[in-house]
Order: sequence, then structure tokens, then C-alpha cells
Amino acid sequence: MVRPQLVATSGGVVEVLQVPGERPPVLFFPGGHSRAETDCGWSLYAELGHGVLSFSRPGYGRTRVGRLGAAEFAPLVGEVCARLGLSSVAAVVGVSFGGLQAVQIAAAQQPITRRLVLHSCAPSTLPYPDRRAEAVLGPVVFSPLLQGLVWWAIRGAVRSDEGLRAMMAPLSNLPAGQWWEAMSPADRDTARALFRSMRSDSGFSNDLRQGRPADGGMRLDAMSRVSCPTLVTASRHDGGVSFAHAEDFARVIPDAGLVELDSPTHLFWIGPQRERLLSLLCSFIGD
Repeated sequence: MVRPQLVATSGGVVEVLQVPGERPPVLFFPGGHSRAETDCGWSLYAELGHGVLSFSRPGYGRTRVGRLGAAEFAPLVGEVCARLGLSSVAAVVGVSFGGLQAVQIAAAQQPITRRLVLHSCAPSTLPYPDRRAEAVLGPVVFSPLLQGLVWWAIRGAVRSDEGLRAMMAPLSNLPAGQWWEAMSPADRDTARALFRSMRSDSGFSNDLRQGRPADGGMRLDAMSRVSCPTLVTASRHDGGVSFAHAEDFARVIPDAGLVELDSPTHLFWIGPQRERLLSLLCSFIGD
């Protein structure tokens, strides 16, 4: 079993998970509440045969670089890649809040990035969270002080199908009755393992800090400097991130295309749409 490792940089240690593969590697930046080893979609790329280098972003896992923003963390990502011998990658992938970092790496081209993929990402130039209640409660509920207790309760809840359904329901704009039965036992086990592996540490509050309206200009600048072909995927059923962010990414990034998925929840890689997604990624990265 592959385990995370620590890589020393000029700014502190960075935790990464390096998954070997026969095809060229991808850099993977997980979303909120996720460390390098949290599978919030990197298994898609491993299944296609790509090597994967997944990062614990600032505030998550054992990464110890302080409260760096995505632009400030980008040079340290470059140092990690240089130490591991990666001068170019097949793609840089961002999921949800991880899109902030993926955009910065693609814009800097350190390492050389052939493709950028953004899955259900936010914030774009638009601020995030999308709803005021989330903006107010998120920093409190998932604060470093309370997050341990919150995730302990969530891990207990998802032991049952009823609890898992309750945790997944807010991640969809559809009534749970319209999609829950389509989730196979394997899908439910995957979602359950995801919730059990998640923690907020101090990373989620750091993520929320970077989604402010005042920083929209900086996000616009980074998105405008991305020169590689970019794939944006999103679902209108996503209850975690508004589809407007995907439309904004596709509008601002110069060579970007948007593919609308029918994923019923924010967990885009879990469910019957996975096979379509694998085909889409294989074509885009291998093109």
C-alpha cells in the first residue's frame, strides 16, 4: 500500500502521496477537508494508468508551511516536483478548493503542464462559499478548535446507510430519493471511506480565506495566464459548488472547454457517471 511521504522545501515540509503508474504523471490537488491520501478523484487517473502525485495543501495533513495562499505555495510545489524528478506532467488536476492551486501551477508552468483539469472547482473569479450561511458557519463549524469533534460525529453517522445518505444529501440539489438508489453498494462504500478519511485541520479556514470577493482580481489574473488546454467539468446537480463557477472558469481561461456531467452530488467521481468520466479524461489527456 502506498503511503504519504514528507518532502523538505525552503518553506517547510510538504506531505505528498506518490502513486506509481506506467503513463506520464499528473499532479493532483484535493479539495477541502482532504489530505494527499484522501481519494477525492485521484483514483480516476490511477485507473487510467497515470502516475499520481497528490498534495496535502497548506493547513492539511502533515504539510507544515504556514497559512500560505495558492500563489505563495506554488513555488514550493515546484521544489517538490524538482526533488522528485518531475520536470513536466501530463496534467495538473484540481478538485473543488484544490482548483485554486491547480490554476496557479498551470499558470506558472513549473513544472511544465500539458493539460489542466478542474473538477467541480470554486472559487473562480466569483467568490465562494456561494451561500451566506456557509460563509458564516463554515469557519466556525470546521475551525481548528471544533473540527475534530465534528468529524468524529460524521464518522459515526456514516456507519449506517441512513447516516451516509444524510451526509450526502446537502451535496446535491436533487432530492435524495432521485439518486440514492442508483448508488451501488460499492459506491456507498467509497463515499463512506471518503467521509471517514476527511479532516479539516487548519486548511479549511485557510481555503475560505482565499475565496473572498476582494481576492477576485488575483484569481482572475492567474486564470488569464493559463496557456495550456483546460478541461472544466461540473454538474448542475452539485449542491456544494454552483455551476456558475464552472461557466466562469470556461469563460476566463483562454483555452478552456466545459463539459457538463450528470453527477447527482458534489462527489463527481462516485456513481454511474464514472465510466463516462474515465473515457472523457482518457481522450483529453491522451489527445
